This record gives sequence, C-alpha cells and structure tokens, in this order.
Amino acid sequence: MDFISVAYLVFLVLLLILYYAIPKNRQWILLLVSGIFFYSCFSMKMWIFLLLTAVTTYCYGSFFCRSKQWLAAVIIVNAGILLWLKLCASGLGFVNAMGLDRFAVLLPVGISFYTLQTIAYMVDVHKGKIEAQKNFFKYLLFITFFPQILQGPIPRYEELGHQLFEGHAFEEKNVKNGAYLILWGFFQKMVIADRCNMVVNEIFSNYLSYDGIYFWIGGILYSLQLYTDFAGCVAIAAGSAQALGIRLPQNFDHPYFALSIKDFWRRWHITLSSFLRDYIYIPLGGNRKGKLRKWINIMVTFFISGIWHGIGTHYIVWGLLHGFYQVMGEILMPVKNGLMKLSGMERSGFAHRLFSRLFTCFLVMTAWIFFRAENTSKAIYMVSHLFMKWNPWILVSGQLYALGLAEEEWLLLILCVLLLMVAGVLHEKGISIRESFGKQPLVFRWIVLFAGIFAILIAGIYGPGYDSAQFIYGGF
Repeated sequence: MDFISVAYLVFLVLLLILYYAIPKNRQWILLLVSGIFFYSCFSMKMWIFLLLTAVTTYCYGSFFCRSKQWLAAVIIVNAGILLWLKLCASGLGFVNAMGLDRFAVLLPVGISFYTLQTIAYMVDVHKGKIEAQKNFFKYLLFITFFPQILQGPIPRYEELGHQLFEGHAFEEKNVKNGAYLILWGFFQKMVIADRCNMVVNEIFSNYLSYDGIYFWIGGILYSLQLYTDFAGCVAIAAGSAQALGIRLPQNFDHPYFALSIKDFWRRWHITLSSFLRDYIYIPLGGNRKGKLRKWINIMVTFFISGIWHGIGTHYIVWGLLHGFYQVMGEILMPVKNGLMKLSGMERSGFAHRLFSRLFTCFLVMTAWIFFRAENTSKAIYMVSHLFMKWNPWILVSGQLYALGLAEEEWLLLILCVLLLMVAGVLHEKGISIRESFGKQPLVFRWIVLFAGIFAILIAGIYGPGYDSAQFIYGGF
C-alpha cells in the first residue's frame, strides 16, 4: 500500500475516525494494529526480519543494557543482517561469484531505517539517556509506526515514544495542517519528482547518446527529483502523523540553499545526519584528537553512509566524495579567506552567499550523478563530459522535447520549481507559509485547498501503467 494511492488515503481516513472515537488510553493499540496491517500489505515474509530486530533489541534494552559486550553483539547481528541482505540484493559480480545470489530476497521495506532507529535506542538505553520500554508491544509500535516505517524520518525514542502512548484528543488544526502537508507531499512527488524522472531516466539510460548540456540537465533534474521525491514522502508521513496528533522530527531544511557541504548535511536527511554524527562520528573521536584524526573520522563516517545507501562502488564513491568535500573545505579555508580579502567580498554579502550556494549545489549535483548511475564508469563518463562539449543551443532548438516532456510540460515544471524556490526563500526569511495561510479566512483556505487538489489531479503524472516511479529512498 504505497502512500501515492487511493487505498492509503482510505486507510488513513478510516484510521482517523476510529482513532478519535476510542478512549485515549487505547489509541496506541490501534496504532500498533494499523502498523502491522500496513507493513503486512507489502509482504508477510518481511516480518521475520523486523521481528528479529524487534526481539533482539528489546531484550537488550530490557535485560542486558549494562553490558557493552551484549550491545556490540546485538548491533553486529542487526547491522550484519542489513549488510547481508543488501549484498544479496545488489546483483554485483563478486556477489554472484561468492554464491550469495542464491539467497537473494527482496530487501525488507524500511529495514535500513528501523535498523538505525533500534541501534540508537539501544545506545541511548545503555548510556542512561532514556529508560528502556518494558512493554514489548509498545516497543514494537515504536518500530512499526506506519507513517515513518517506509523511509523515515529516523526518530529517536525520546522524540516519538511518549507521543505514541499518551493518547490524543481530536484537534481540528492537527488534521487540517496534516492535510496541508500531505497535499504538499503529493505535489512534490507527482507533479515535480515524477516529471523529472521521465527526463532523468532517458539521459541516464542512454548516456552514450548525449553530451555536455544534456548531462547538466540530467544532473540538475535528478538533484531536484531526489529531493522532491524524498521530501514529498516525508511530508506525507509527517502529515499523516500530525493528523493523529503526533509530530515526527524534521528531516529537511531546504538543503539546496546550503552555503557549504557541511551546511548541506545540516539540512539534508537531518535524522540520518544526526545519527551519523552522534553514533559514528563522535564515538570515533569526532574532532577531539587533532585535525588528521578528525578528517579520517569524517571519511569513515561518510564511507559508512555510502554503504548504508547501497552495496556498489558508486554509492561508496558518493559517500567518500562528500567526506572529501568537507575535508578539502577545511584544508582550503585559508586560501578561500585570502581570496575573499583580496576581492573585498564580505562573507555575509549577497555575492558571496550566491556563489557559495551555486558552488555547493554543483558539488552536490556531481556527487548525485554517482549516486544515480548504476556503476562508477558511467558516472565518471557523465561527470567528465559536463565540460567537454558546449551545446547550449539545445535549450532553444526544441531538442529537449525528445527527452520525454512536451513544451507545455517543461513550462509547467519550470513554474513548479519556481514555486518551490519561493517557498524556500520565504522559509529562509523566517516566514511560515502554513502559519500565514492558517490566518486567512476559512473560505479562502478551502478555495486554495481544492485548487491544490485539482492542480495535482490535472498536472500530476499518473494513469494506466503508472507506478509512481516508486519512492527512491524506499529502495534503501
């Protein structure tokens, strides 16, 4: 039952009716049942992996939380299962040579996310930051809460646990704001991400037929697709949870407005970034043992991030690129400061901020090409050909229409991207669109709401044979 389906909307509406109709002290049971039902819609076979993780991590927190040896053992078991399943599903040559392909199974939905979620729980219990949950079924609800199990965000127990168990009275503003978030998620996914996907697939699948500006278009549109696809899914998840009176942690903060790669990772997949920082980078020593050790720790952390996303050299290169960007950013900081002083450019000035944002976006886009390509050789070819041929005339010659989008669809995509940028600019200025919108007259809000629904129905990518391109991060 995908988020982008009528079945999910019917499921959510029925759940909301039942949720607010029963006593608050029983609502958590309904959430557990709904999570079990939701997860079972994907595959009953996947439950063996989720239950194994749930039982082992619950037992550690309840009975062995003082033991570092048991903590290490349970982490190794669950991280090992994740790594083994990713290896089996990768289809790489050495996997076949080792005979692992015979064990290939579908990667369980959400396993990359709930594995990190439970590891964080165990470490926090071990450190005494939180009390272990003694009720196994409440703990299972923490793992299977349906809005975030597909692809995050990755909540900490102290953020989410009490919200799941305390019960919530009906509040119109929660349902209303949740509906706005869900609508925004549908817009990002169906109108922008899936439209970008058509062009991205054409360029990346037939990359030897293209060159120069085509690869710029492919890289830019994939950067846009990945963001709107992932942020769209998270918006639907956050909206679904908010309608139930539950707040999920923020996962994005307009990452393409970042001024540096370090700033990008403060804004992109925030819950994963904070996990990597708190449970890998800092335990490795962080920045406490000198610059060289700090840089090694950064590289190791982003190497693990690459492995988490998938087994393949292109994922590893993507992760190492982001580590390399950060290390080189620190090494070259004196050079950058010297150039700024010579040019008279101020760090807070518009010119510096614009250049920093554009350069950061270029670095991120280059890394995304590795992320999207099926192998490293394809990615190297595409990145190396970004500057090898200058063919800007394709932007006005009509050749772009052969990539899968007609002229009207290109114009619509540009308009939607501008709308996305305006929303980002307002957010950067501290203006909350939802709060401002909530202050408008009721009639105006309903008109805008229905206009948004009709806009998605008219401009969204769907129809016979449409599979919503699947959520990209759902594959991790």
